[in-house]
Amino acid sequence: MTEQLSNEPQSENVLVTGISRQQPDFDYTMTELGELAKADNYTVVGEVRQSLDRAAAATYFGSGKVDEIRELADVKNATTIIINDELSPSQLRNLEKQTKLHVIDRTQLILDIFADRARSKADQ
Repeated sequence: MTEQLSNEPQSENVLVTGISRQQPDFDYTMTELGELAKADNYTVVGEVRQSLDRAAAATYFGSGKVDEIRELADVKNATTIIINDELSPSQLRNLEKQTKLHVIDRTQLILDIFADRARSKADQ
């Protein structure tokens, strides 16, 4: 039996996550984040939401929610979490350290999509 090689990159399992601060469009932006993840060839395997007045300075999420994300990622075999917000470098670093997962914020995801599309057009 021979394996077929594909030019398509392998899809990576991700969790989409975000904090609701009573924004009326929060559901829409979370749905949009999932669609952006799919556009960048990720497979969305779960979603985690938290309601807070403001993000935690160190990890964006509260410590209990960070534990929940790590546990859900283990169950769903997710290797990456995508955050529906822009994170500071220290928040990214702290979340990666505490979850042992790759962390991407919304801004980085959009930049990755643009970079991938630009390469594809140049290759044609």
